[in-house]
Amino acid sequence: MSHSYTVFCILLLAAFIGAAGCLGIGFGDVTYDGEALHVEVESSRNVTDAVLQVTLTEIGGFEQRQLFSEATYIDLAVGTNEYTVPVELAPGTYRIYLYLFIGDERGASVIRDLEV
Repeated sequence: MSHSYTVFCILLLAAFIGAAGCLGIGFGDVTYDGEALHVEVESSRNVTDAVLQVTLTEIGGFEQRQLFSEATYIDLAVGTNEYTVPVELAPGTYRIYLYLFIGDERGASVIRDLEV
Protein backbone atom coordinates (compact mmCIF):
# COMPACT_ATOMS: atom_id res chain seq x y z
CA MET A 1 0.00 0.00 0.00
CA SER A 2 1.37 3.41 -0.88
CA HIS A 3 1.99 6.07 1.72
CA SER A 4 -0.41 8.56 0.11
CA TYR A 5 -3.20 5.93 0.04
CA THR A 6 -2.70 5.24 3.76
CA VAL A 7 -2.81 8.96 4.58
CA PHE A 8 -5.96 9.34 2.47
CA CYS A 9 -7.68 6.47 4.34
CA ILE A 10 -6.76 7.97 7.72
CA LEU A 11 -8.10 11.38 6.69
CA LEU A 12 -11.30 9.81 5.36
CA LEU A 13 -11.79 7.88 8.60
CA ALA A 14 -11.23 11.07 10.63
CA ALA A 15 -13.85 12.88 8.53
CA PHE A 16 -16.41 10.11 9.15
CA ILE A 17 -15.72 10.16 12.89
CA GLY A 18 -16.07 13.94 12.96
CA ALA A 19 -19.33 13.82 11.00
CA ALA A 20 -20.74 11.16 13.31
CA GLY A 21 -20.30 13.50 16.27
CA CYS A 22 -22.22 16.21 14.42
CA LEU A 23 -25.28 14.01 14.05
CA GLY A 24 -25.49 13.14 17.72
CA ILE A 25 -28.51 12.80 19.91
CA GLY A 26 -28.16 12.24 23.62
CA PHE A 27 -29.65 12.82 27.03
CA GLY A 28 -28.86 15.83 29.19
CA ASP A 29 -29.98 16.39 32.76
CA VAL A 30 -32.87 14.53 34.39
CA THR A 31 -34.44 16.37 37.33
CA TYR A 32 -37.47 16.00 39.58
CA ASP A 33 -39.42 19.02 40.88
CA GLY A 34 -41.86 17.28 43.22
CA GLU A 35 -44.51 16.79 40.54
CA ALA A 36 -42.73 15.58 37.42
CA LEU A 37 -39.50 14.34 35.89
CA HIS A 38 -37.87 16.76 33.48
CA VAL A 39 -35.83 15.01 30.79
CA GLU A 40 -33.46 16.94 28.54
CA VAL A 41 -32.62 15.57 25.11
CA GLU A 42 -29.80 17.17 23.13
CA SER A 43 -30.09 16.99 19.36
CA SER A 44 -27.93 18.27 16.52
CA ARG A 45 -30.75 17.82 13.98
CA ASN A 46 -34.52 18.04 13.67
CA VAL A 47 -36.28 14.71 14.15
CA THR A 48 -40.02 14.03 13.90
CA ASP A 49 -41.87 11.08 15.40
CA ALA A 50 -39.12 9.82 17.67
CA VAL A 51 -40.16 7.71 20.65
CA LEU A 52 -39.02 8.56 24.18
CA GLN A 53 -39.38 5.64 26.60
CA VAL A 54 -39.03 6.29 30.33
CA THR A 55 -38.92 3.37 32.78
CA LEU A 56 -38.78 4.22 36.48
CA THR A 57 -37.77 1.77 39.20
CA GLU A 58 -37.58 2.20 42.95
CA ILE A 59 -34.43 0.87 44.60
CA GLY A 60 -34.61 -0.53 48.12
CA GLY A 61 -32.26 -2.93 49.82
CA PHE A 62 -30.90 -5.24 47.14
CA GLU A 63 -33.87 -5.09 44.78
CA GLN A 64 -35.55 -2.89 42.22
CA ARG A 65 -39.30 -2.53 41.76
CA GLN A 66 -40.62 -1.10 38.51
CA LEU A 67 -43.06 1.75 39.15
CA PHE A 68 -43.98 2.54 35.55
CA SER A 69 -42.86 2.53 31.95
CA GLU A 70 -44.13 5.04 29.44
CA ALA A 71 -43.41 5.60 25.75
CA THR A 72 -44.33 8.87 24.05
CA TYR A 73 -43.94 10.19 20.50
CA ILE A 74 -41.84 13.36 20.48
CA ASP A 75 -40.35 15.77 17.97
CA LEU A 76 -36.79 17.02 18.44
CA ALA A 77 -35.53 20.44 17.43
CA VAL A 78 -31.87 21.34 17.13
CA GLY A 79 -30.47 22.09 20.58
CA THR A 80 -31.85 21.23 24.01
CA ASN A 81 -35.36 19.81 24.20
CA GLU A 82 -37.15 19.26 27.54
CA TYR A 83 -39.91 16.73 28.11
CA THR A 84 -42.02 16.41 31.25
CA VAL A 85 -43.21 13.12 32.72
CA PRO A 86 -45.79 13.70 35.50
CA VAL A 87 -45.12 11.43 38.49
CA GLU A 88 -45.36 11.64 42.27
CA LEU A 89 -42.36 10.17 44.08
CA ALA A 90 -41.94 9.56 47.78
CA PRO A 91 -38.52 10.21 49.32
CA GLY A 92 -36.17 7.44 48.28
CA THR A 93 -33.75 6.18 45.63
CA TYR A 94 -34.85 5.63 42.04
CA ARG A 95 -33.30 4.45 38.78
CA ILE A 96 -34.48 5.92 35.48
CA TYR A 97 -33.95 4.07 32.20
CA LEU A 98 -34.23 6.38 29.18
CA TYR A 99 -34.40 5.21 25.58
CA LEU A 100 -34.85 7.25 22.43
CA PHE A 101 -35.91 5.45 19.25
CA ILE A 102 -35.78 7.00 15.80
CA GLY A 103 -37.61 4.78 13.36
CA ASP A 104 -36.47 1.22 14.03
CA GLU A 105 -33.13 2.32 15.50
CA ARG A 106 -32.21 3.17 19.08
CA GLY A 107 -30.83 6.71 18.89
CA ALA A 108 -29.70 6.99 22.51
CA SER A 109 -30.05 5.32 25.89
CA VAL A 110 -28.90 6.07 29.41
CA ILE A 111 -29.50 4.96 32.99
CA ARG A 112 -29.68 7.64 35.67
CA ASP A 113 -29.98 7.39 39.44
CA LEU A 114 -32.21 9.87 41.28
CA GLU A 115 -32.43 10.63 44.99
CA VAL A 116 -35.67 12.26 46.17
